[in-house]
Amino acid sequence: MSSVPLIALVGRPNVGKSTLFNRLVGYRASIVYDTPGVTRDRIFDDANIEGKHFRVVDTGGIEVKSEDPLLNQMRLQTQLAIEEAALILFVVDGRDGVTEADKMVAQLLRKSDTPTVCIANKIDSPVDNDRALEFYEFGFETVIPVSAEHAWGFEELFNTVLERFSEAPDYLGADARIGIPLEPEDEEIVGGGRIEWDGRLVRVAVVGRPNAGKSSLINKLIGADRLLASDIAGTTRDSVDIQVEEDGRVFQFVDTAGIRRKRSVADQLEKFAVYSAIRSMEGADVVVLVLDASLPVSDQDAKIASLALDRGKGLIVVANKWDLMKSDEERDDFYTSWEKRLSFLKNAPKLQLSALTGRSVHKLYSMLVNVQQERHRRIGTAELNRFFKAVIEAKEPAMKNGRRPKILYGSQPMICPPTFVFMTKRSEDIEESYRRYVENSLRDRYGFAGTPVWVKWRESKQNLHKAPTGVQMAQAKKRNRS
Repeated sequence: MSSVPLIALVGRPNVGKSTLFNRLVGYRASIVYDTPGVTRDRIFDDANIEGKHFRVVDTGGIEVKSEDPLLNQMRLQTQLAIEEAALILFVVDGRDGVTEADKMVAQLLRKSDTPTVCIANKIDSPVDNDRALEFYEFGFETVIPVSAEHAWGFEELFNTVLERFSEAPDYLGADARIGIPLEPEDEEIVGGGRIEWDGRLVRVAVVGRPNAGKSSLINKLIGADRLLASDIAGTTRDSVDIQVEEDGRVFQFVDTAGIRRKRSVADQLEKFAVYSAIRSMEGADVVVLVLDASLPVSDQDAKIASLALDRGKGLIVVANKWDLMKSDEERDDFYTSWEKRLSFLKNAPKLQLSALTGRSVHKLYSMLVNVQQERHRRIGTAELNRFFKAVIEAKEPAMKNGRRPKILYGSQPMICPPTFVFMTKRSEDIEESYRRYVENSLRDRYGFAGTPVWVKWRESKQNLHKAPTGVQMAQAKKRNRS
């Protein structure tokens, strides 16, 4: 097969097509929001699946019976994608189960000659695999449970795609990462668990308020005046990428425009520059927040840090211009404002440096590697539950209305950032203080310095049991055909 196969994502609104699309193409190409109808036009991008090149198209949600002119146009756009595609991924919501809207979309797809695989999205744990069984009633040969949000279940999806398109061309995209493999002795890092990072490129976004010294810091890191550095705030407008190798590691630094408070941004060009800076942050592995040590830490610095954490990025805070701090009183004043504004960053590594003199600048490289490793730390399910049993025994959730919430088991379905899912009974009764206790316990035991840790609580609506076997799924298919 010489041409690049096209894979179309099709389904009713709000089943997670755009989240799945972003996972397949490897970055946030399609807007994700918990409101139906966000995606309207077809969105195309390239996907690298096990070294093979595919094109993926995200489509708007199909409302088969709607008379709305806009929704009709969206349906026509989706129909074009169906006709052009070599494979359709029919995405359904595994939590909702079969709906009438799904049945209508399935009926439309069965009329097409295009091979179709049903993707039961939002299945957050293997224990919930059996929820996918009911979707065999649509008549498609393959149903695959996945969680696009947590990047779970993609191995089976990729294998299914590759089996159908074994002759797809090799992926030769410009974004193919280069680097060195992780040495075997680096796989286990003190703190527990396994580091699932292969040592490749680290993407670093350098952000902060205007005139904090971001460009000067990058110039000093790479040892060349590649970026225009000036005392005039707003010198940098475009986000500029620079790649450098240090101690066998490859780093890609992105210099960004200074991010001011929203009401201070009046010029249209600056608005685009700030937007570009935030987009650069979204594409980064680690964010370096640069503070101007000659000024008190501000609420805007805290907001920029929150932008990075909300996007699941690693975070390092550096206080630049430390050469200007001449007295203990000046240093104490700065530390006071630091503790006041950035108290929520207790787990983020901090560094005082001077981009002008070079003081402590190269310490940043080892910190970047450490944070990248922490973002890729995975705790095995057995180890996690052994540890968590001790956590619960030390402190149980508080009772509410005469009943105590029960935590059944936990797993870590996702890294970057490390994400933990705990299946519970009466999860809504677990107090916020106990949720913080769980996160703090995870950090105390396993580290996770410099990375957000996301803890999600899922209500178990059924008894614990094993995932369905191949025989059970075959029997379900037979029942659905009869």
